[in-house]
Amino acid sequence: MQINRSERAFTLVEVLLATAILAMVITAIYSSWVAILRSSKVGLSAAAEAQRTRVALRAIEEALSSAQLFLGNIQYYSFYADTSRDFAELSFVARLPASFPGSGMFGEQTLRRVSFSVEPGANGKNQLLLRQTPLLEAAEANAKPYTIVLAPSVNLFALEFLDTNRFEWVAEWPYTNRMPKMARVAVSFGEKPSGRAKPEDVAIQTVLLSSLGIPPQVQFPSGRFGGVPGRPGVPGVTPLPVPGVGGNRPGTGVIQPPRTGAQFPGR
Repeated sequence: MQINRSERAFTLVEVLLATAILAMVITAIYSSWVAILRSSKVGLSAAAEAQRTRVALRAIEEALSSAQLFLGNIQYYSFYADTSRDFAELSFVARLPASFPGSGMFGEQTLRRVSFSVEPGANGKNQLLLRQTPLLEAAEANAKPYTIVLAPSVNLFALEFLDTNRFEWVAEWPYTNRMPKMARVAVSFGEKPSGRAKPEDVAIQTVLLSSLGIPPQVQFPSGRFGGVPGRPGVPGVTPLPVPGVGGNRPGTGVIQPPRTGAQFPGR
């Protein structure tokens, strides 16, 4: 007795359909994996950007809050702020705490001139630099300031200062022998498609300064360094004008030419 059995195989249409379904599943898995990787990269980048912002603002705040200015040695203690360019520049003398970046390189030399500026890096992107030079150390012609890169990919570094006469923020500080009572710093880091920071990406920190320069009468009460009493002279150095001394009008400082400062976001 012979039994007839019918045998069937997959048709070409079925094979193509199964292949298409498998390709769709693999594509969906790959897309999900790519999305996870992209999200992780964006999250890590945002966290790193936030950390850089905190570190930079903390360094600027610590430096400004410990700034010092002695009018009897104003040629060494001058307060310099330039807001005329795309990025601000700041330089002054401060007695820095041990927690300040780079303090381990200077030992007990806590009195240092610090400078903040934005310059192009090796990759062509702007980076925020912190430079430090000990003040109580003999200057050498070939000595270079100790430089730290606070943050790469800088989009904004702007300064504003409180004008106590008008009680409003101004974008320039033309006095080198006075410190403002308050300063406001705006920074923004990270890759931006347009190359400019949006207001929501900008971190702003307001810093209160000591704002009082130590007058020569207090620094040199006996006038032992020469010159008229209360206004010591330094051999080989012409003292800069001091407010209220030597015929200057009260409140008049060493004035630089007016400059147009960088505006804060939203102003």
